Amino acid sequence: MTRGTVLFHRDFTFKDGEIGEKYLIILNTPQHDEPYLCCKTTSKCQKHGITTEGCHPHKNIYMLRANHDWFLHDTCIQFHELYEIKMSEFLKAKLQDNTCEIKHCLRDETSRAIRNCIKKSDDVSEYHLELIFKS
Repeated sequence: MTRGTVLFHRDFTFKDGEIGEKYLIILNTPQHDEPYLCCKTTSKCQKHGITTEGCHPHKNIYMLRANHDWFLHDTCIQFHELYEIKMSEFLKAKLQDNTCEIKHCLRDETSRAIRNCIKKSDDVSEYHLELIFKS
């Protein structure tokens, strides 16, 4: 899996401990034993006050219009919380538990635009930026 891969996880564990279904986007292409860095998506963009496509770094969101890069609805890519996931965790979820599957891969331009938007946020750590832009 490489950056821009869209995953569907049936039993994703959120930062607050809740477990549920979630589409994730991989932001990096790990090297050696680095984790995959992922962000969540939501189709509830209006809940976040987002109505225009593109970068909204002050809200830690990049918005895609419906039917752009596979998503059927307007979709907000959220990067206020980034998730580090080990390769072994993905393999277990995919092969053993059958709770995670690859759905699609974003176009290179879209993946690049999301990463450039993340770079404008004050809330993303230098370590995470290094993982995102290393590969």
